[in-house]
Amino acid sequence: MMKSAMLWCVIGVVWLVSSWVWGGPEIPRVDERESFTFVAFGDRTGGPREGIEVLESAVEMTNWLDPDLVMTVGDLVEGECLPREWVKEAGEFRGVMDELSMPWFAVAGNHDVYPMEGRGEDYTDLYREHFGPLIYSFDHKFAHFVVMFSDEAMGYDEPGVDQNMSPAQIDWLRDDLAKTEAKQVFVFVHHPRWTKAYEGCNWDEVHAIFVEDGRPTTVVGGHIHTLRDDGMRDNVHYLTLATTGGWPKRGFDYATLHHVTQFQVREDSVKIVHIPVGSILAGDAYPGIEFDEIKDLSRGEWVRVEGVIDPGGISPIRVQVENRVLRAMEFKVSMHLPSGWDLQPLVHEFSLDSGEHKMVELNVKTPDGTGMGSLSPEVIVRAYYPHVHGEVQAVSIKREVEIEE
Repeated sequence: MMKSAMLWCVIGVVWLVSSWVWGGPEIPRVDERESFTFVAFGDRTGGPREGIEVLESAVEMTNWLDPDLVMTVGDLVEGECLPREWVKEAGEFRGVMDELSMPWFAVAGNHDVYPMEGRGEDYTDLYREHFGPLIYSFDHKFAHFVVMFSDEAMGYDEPGVDQNMSPAQIDWLRDDLAKTEAKQVFVFVHHPRWTKAYEGCNWDEVHAIFVEDGRPTTVVGGHIHTLRDDGMRDNVHYLTLATTGGWPKRGFDYATLHHVTQFQVREDSVKIVHIPVGSILAGDAYPGIEFDEIKDLSRGEWVRVEGVIDPGGISPIRVQVENRVLRAMEFKVSMHLPSGWDLQPLVHEFSLDSGEHKMVELNVKTPDGTGMGSLSPEVIVRAYYPHVHGEVQAVSIKREVEIEE
């Protein structure tokens, strides 16, 4: 009888374990297709000096995203200036972009190559020296990237005259596409010549080459400082980026923003998302030690208050503050007092490195011949905890101060 019971017990355990392992909904299959991501930046120029700081933030968050590569859409420097100023601006842009942990690729815009007003020489040679060729292409995995130059005529006031691709560049594009066996094609050019603003130019000839080629093609432009998606035309998806530090154009506020654009690429698909600059954090932005340190701070063991208040006189209240966290912090020490009382100084503000401590004195003066009121005097100490991702969190500790009988 006992053996039979034990047997059923074993069978029950086996059934229970097997139900844990094999029971329940079917486990979904994972997409095993080859894929990669890349990021594109919008225009940098035309805005205030703070635009370079936007670019720095974009570089930082792009490093967190860790794409395979980064593309641009032109207008990298303000330009249209003296050569020495152009070189300075180019060095500033490159200095920020070279902080990327992956390769980045330049596209020439009008600001990058147009001459200073009154000077006949354009800056195409300077551009080649500091950023590379005006027209080029490369393969990455199963995709082909093409960079075109849309300012051959050095003007865009009359699109039907100024904004045309030269026969030489059109021939180069046709030959270039014929040499690659890539599954996807990505084309980057500064001016969005497929939009109504460029009616009359010869972009239809360029589009015909993409249609003849037949592969899924994504064409990305800039210049207008506004996000614009013109959707699919034949096998070609047309997209225009806004800014990554450039002048925020008004009139279409909902589409005007500083952003980076991420492309998730597979052999048969492209998924595109626009990410506003400053909207993502690094995966390690909230380390556990910060939670532990803030919790310890909230206990208030790092604050010690000495002294009592003498009614009708001046009473020194000494407050000792210790920094027990692993980085420097700012502190403020003050008091909350009944109406009519006086405090000198009103506040102590100071910084302490990790492990340091400081004693400060607050002098409380109570008015003669008046009652203490219902409000109890208390010391308020605030520590401003600096998170690694840049935000600061205030932690307040209150200590009631005794009044002499």
